[in-house]
Amino acid sequence: MTDTEVAPAVPVGSPKPTKGSRRRAWIVTALLVVFMMINFADKSVLGLAADQIREDLGLSAAAFGLANSAFFLLFSVCGAAVGLLADRIRPKWLLLAMAVLWSLSQAPLAVGGGFAVLITSRVLLGAAEGPAFPVAQQATLSWFPNHRRNLPGALIVLGVTLGVLVAAPVLTWVIHQHGWRSAVAVVALVGVVWALLWIPFGGEGPYAATSDKGSPASAGLGDGTGTGEGAVAGTGAGTVRHRTPYRRILATRTWIGATTAYFGTTGSSPSRWSGFLPTSMTGWATPRPRPPGC
Repeated sequence: MTDTEVAPAVPVGSPKPTKGSRRRAWIVTALLVVFMMINFADKSVLGLAADQIREDLGLSAAAFGLANSAFFLLFSVCGAAVGLLADRIRPKWLLLAMAVLWSLSQAPLAVGGGFAVLITSRVLLGAAEGPAFPVAQQATLSWFPNHRRNLPGALIVLGVTLGVLVAAPVLTWVIHQHGWRSAVAVVALVGVVWALLWIPFGGEGPYAATSDKGSPASAGLGDGTGTGEGAVAGTGAGTVRHRTPYRRILATRTWIGATTAYFGTTGSSPSRWSGFLPTSMTGWATPRPRPPGC
C-alpha cells in the first residue's frame, strides 16, 4: 500500500450483528463520547484558569497568548500523520496511546513547573489531541452498518458539546476551590481512568475494513465477496483490491465542500474557542458586577 492509497470506507461482507455485539457497539460508542468530552476538558483548562495561571506564573498577555497558541503547533500535522497511521494500525491502540499521552503531557504541569513546562505541555497535548476526532469516528462506525451510522456518528460530535456542558462548570469549581493545578491533575487522572476502561472494553467492530494481516490497512477480508468500489474482487489469479488514491479524494467537490464548511464552523463557533480564551473574555466563572440599585 502506497502513501497515496486509502482503505475503503465500506467494509466487505455483511456480518450479522448478535445481541452481544450490539451491546458492545453501544458500550464502545459511549466510551468514545466520553473520550471526546475529555478531549475538550483537557484543552479548556488553560482558558478557564487563565487569570489564575497568569497571576501564579507572572505571565504577560503576550506570554499567555504564546502558551495558548502552542497547542496548535503540531495539532494539524499530527492529525494528518496519525490519519495515515490509522490505515495501518488498529484504532484501538491509537486511541489508547492518545489518552495516555494526554495524561502524561499534563502530569508535570499538575505537579509544578513554570512557563517552559506550560509551553511543552501544550505542544504535546495538541499533538496528541489532533487525531482524536477522526480516529474516534473510525472506531465508532466500525460497529455499525452504513444505514445505522448516523446516530453513533452524531453522538461522537455531541461529545464535544457535552464536554462544554459538563467540564466547564466542574473544572471551574475545582479551579476556584483547589487551584488550577488541581484542575490539570483532575483531567489527567480522568484520562488514565478512561484508558483503563478502554483496554478491556474498546476495540473495532465487525464492519471495520481489515487486511489479511489483521490491521485496517487493506480493504476487505480477502474472500472475494465484496461489491462496489473499494471492495475485494475475486479473480482467477487471486484477489484484487481496488483502492482510491488520496489525491482523488482531495480533489472531489465533496471533500472540498465539507472541509470548507467545517473550517467555517470551527472558526465561528464560540464553544470551539471558549476553552482557549481567558475567563474574563468568555464570561465563564467571572461574576458580572450588578448595576447600582439592582
